[in-house]
Amino acid sequence: MSHNEKETSTPQNEDTMQEEKAGDVQHEGAETAPSEESAVQPDPLEELKKQLSETEDRYKRVLAEYQNFRTRTQRERESLYLDTVASTVEAFLPVMDTLERAVMQETDEGFKDSLGRIVKQYSDCLERFNIKPFGQIGEVFNPKFHNAVMQSDEEGLEPNTIAEVFSKGYAMGDRIIRYAMVKVAN
Repeated sequence: MSHNEKETSTPQNEDTMQEEKAGDVQHEGAETAPSEESAVQPDPLEELKKQLSETEDRYKRVLAEYQNFRTRTQRERESLYLDTVASTVEAFLPVMDTLERAVMQETDEGFKDSLGRIVKQYSDCLERFNIKPFGQIGEVFNPKFHNAVMQSDEEGLEPNTIAEVFSKGYAMGDRIIRYAMVKVAN
């Protein structure tokens, strides 16, 4: 064989091999194509059920988030209201203290009576906001409500009781607006 014959025979062999490979590929593809089509095409009803389930789940989550948001904002609104009332009342408490001290002074009865009425009106306003004073002489000292600034050896008082009140404490429900400043007996 000459050199030219080898070249011509080789291309023919390559063409034949390529056709055989192409036939194998087509043959393999022909076998797998029907099974792929059946797996690729899902049941439309199942797909819709899946979408409905996902949408329902998202709806429930959004609804739960919204309800949580509403309750949280309601609590925040109530807390903000109580904080505002407490801070406003706290700003006016020194005025109340001054009026109460003025009533205790020995002055003209008419003037004392007028100041007493003002103190009464002020106390009524505090009651409307559910604000109650605390810290009376003879009460048991409680560090949760009272601020002891002095101690004394008072006769007639049991130990750990309030001997003198320098300024009343005020509470709005469970919230302390101002602690009572007191002297405690030993």
